[in-house]
Amino acid sequence: MTRPIDPWASADHDRTSHTQTVPEGESFTTAQTLEFARQDIHAAVDAHDDPHRRRQYTHSALSYANTVLMATDATADQREHAGYYQDDATAMLANTAS
Repeated sequence: MTRPIDPWASADHDRTSHTQTVPEGESFTTAQTLEFARQDIHAAVDAHDDPHRRRQYTHSALSYANTVLMATDATADQREHAGYYQDDATAMLANTAS
C-alpha cells in the first residue's frame, strides 16, 4: 500500500484531472498509484494546446511515478513502468520549460 501525496490538493489546479483526489489518510495500492501516473501522463499529452495545464498533469504524473518507485511493495514490473512515466514526465517538463 502506498500513500501518495495528492499533487492536486495544495494548489489551485485544474480539477478535471483523470485521477481521483486522495482523501487525507487514505491509502491506495501501488497498482492504483501507478495507474494515476499513467492517466496523468496521457492527460498531459492530450493537453498539447495548453502549456500550463500540460505542466500541471506532468508534475502530477511525476509525483505518482516517484511514489511508486519508492514503494517498498512495488514489483519489478511496476518499478519499470514507473521509471518510464518518470522519464516521460521529465522529458515533457524539459520541453515545456520557459
